Amino acid sequence: MFLFIIFWCIFLLSSSHLYAGEAELINLLKKKGIITQQEAEQLLQEVRSETQKEKEDAKKSITTEIKADLKKDADKGDFLPKALKGFKFGAQIFTEWNAVNRFDGLPSNATIAKNSNQFVLNRGRFTLSKDINDWLGMNITADLFYNTDATNATNGAELRLKSAYANMKFYGTLTMVGMVPTPSDGYDNSIWAYRVQGKNLLDDLGILSTYDLGIVNQGVFGGYMDDEYLKYASKPFSGKWGGYMIGLYNGAGSTTSTGEGNENKVVSGLIYFRPFPTVSVLKGLQLAYFGAYGKSNKLSTVPGQTNNYPNFEVNMGQVSLLHRYFGVMGQYYWGQGAATGTEDNKRVGYLAEGYVRIPGVEKLRAFGKFYNYDPDTNIQENDYNIYVAGLSYDVAPELMPFVAWERRDNSNNVAKGTTNAANIDYNKYQVGVQVKF
Repeated sequence: MFLFIIFWCIFLLSSSHLYAGEAELINLLKKKGIITQQEAEQLLQEVRSETQKEKEDAKKSITTEIKADLKKDADKGDFLPKALKGFKFGAQIFTEWNAVNRFDGLPSNATIAKNSNQFVLNRGRFTLSKDINDWLGMNITADLFYNTDATNATNGAELRLKSAYANMKFYGTLTMVGMVPTPSDGYDNSIWAYRVQGKNLLDDLGILSTYDLGIVNQGVFGGYMDDEYLKYASKPFSGKWGGYMIGLYNGAGSTTSTGEGNENKVVSGLIYFRPFPTVSVLKGLQLAYFGAYGKSNKLSTVPGQTNNYPNFEVNMGQVSLLHRYFGVMGQYYWGQGAATGTEDNKRVGYLAEGYVRIPGVEKLRAFGKFYNYDPDTNIQENDYNIYVAGLSYDVAPELMPFVAWERRDNSNNVAKGTTNAANIDYNKYQVGVQVKF
């Protein structure tokens, strides 16, 4: 780059001398009567124009070369101190306006419906990662959250450590140690593009956290899918014939500040298969099973069992199909208890969700989601439904605005005064945006 600057200076000086020499020659020809005054002025003007054009062309060429060199240096991190080279920084923002219209509950439940209309920041996430060498790296993620504790509820948005782990590559697999991701949420995000609208099923129901303290290993079967497929799919869960993710966790999840509450550890694992990796339309088809087994991190509140930790069990069967123009996923969940629950009631739920790109306007997508959940199968008619419908537009890979409507339908059960009656029906309207890089 330094040589280009020197060349540019030399060119400017030489072009100036060249113009002066040609001007002297033209004036001499005019004095000798070989050319007229008008011809001399015309020749001088042509020489000026040609010299100026040469300067501009050379300037554009040299500027382009300098910019290219600067980009190469920046990509290599040549402008950074040695200690900062190799770091990668990413961020993600979920923000929206929403209005929630709630239905009245039973007077006997002492439930007062309260409508809301507000701007909210659902996510403000910052990630810093670095590959230290070929086999060792690190990842730190911080996220904004709102503390609901009575003593801290007025603090507003606070910054917390969402994850922090070392990642090690051994024999084609990735091992993470520290505050690490749980398998289910990462897998769901690899298929469902609308985490910005609402949480994934197990996280939304409070059954399983997205991160927890522990160790996890992840790998694929048969290498990864081709580059064309990876243009619209998530590489970590794009094994050619499938893959897995299995870990050992405290069980409390990143949503608690108390840490491990007992000596039990939760085993959590995901395995998925891709039956038709070479069939164009079906190469995005995946069949998966997710399971988690252990004890809750809190003592039971059930009478006669207050010295015991409730059982915690998650089973989920999944089928999904990801394509360049659409994505669909179905889930069926059955289990008991929750990672931080105080009872081990048996639970069931099922979900169907999908999106499709609008023909002719591929950046525009219509999406929808439905799920049903019963938090206690021992009580009849204790379930409720959630419906979601919306539109989004991919302005750029980093920017996606959306509009959505969400509805909770629990009216029959509220009227019967069941234990799930506090889950009042509502209509929720959202206008939001996802920004990431």
